[in-house]
Amino acid sequence: MVHLPAVGELAAVCMDRYEFPNRKGQVPRTEVTWNEADASCRDAGKRLCTSAEWTRACSGPPVAGVTPRAYSYGATRDAGRCNTPREDGGPPPGEPLPLVGSGTLDGCRSPEGVFDLNGNVSEWVADAWTHDHGPMMTLKANMNSTSGWRVVRGGTMWSRTPYGQSCASSHGHTEDTRANDDGFRCCADP
Repeated sequence: MVHLPAVGELAAVCMDRYEFPNRKGQVPRTEVTWNEADASCRDAGKRLCTSAEWTRACSGPPVAGVTPRAYSYGATRDAGRCNTPREDGGPPPGEPLPLVGSGTLDGCRSPEGVFDLNGNVSEWVADAWTHDHGPMMTLKANMNSTSGWRVVRGGTMWSRTPYGQSCASSHGHTEDTRANDDGFRCCADP
């Protein structure tokens, strides 16, 4: 885990260095609902990260007069640093996803040492979706769901998604959504 110190109103937090299951080189777990992600973190003695904690890890600490990082590794997008090989908005039917093991692209990490916040898979966070999170992304299968909506942070391997690739990227799914490009990581209080 990486310790991120308290900054302003944001308390200190420990965040998994890699996407769940938090093992370098392991392909991140996907096709998991929000409830399953939440339970997996709790089973490990942790919890899902909040959206604010995720943003802090990706953008850097909010400091007066300092522009937050647009990407976990810096100010401008570098297509070769993270797993964003697809120049489209989603997989062709039947084609395998180009996932890579978490932490295998050394350049795709924050200065604090958190890997894959941009690219590879988007990540469930603890927050419920509100209008403050930006435009709602929906999957056709979700339209009649009675589940609550939750926030998913970060971009995936698709470079042309409507929600983007930067640290500001977010979208929402219902709690019962299973997406092949959505995963999660866990946090803990220090």
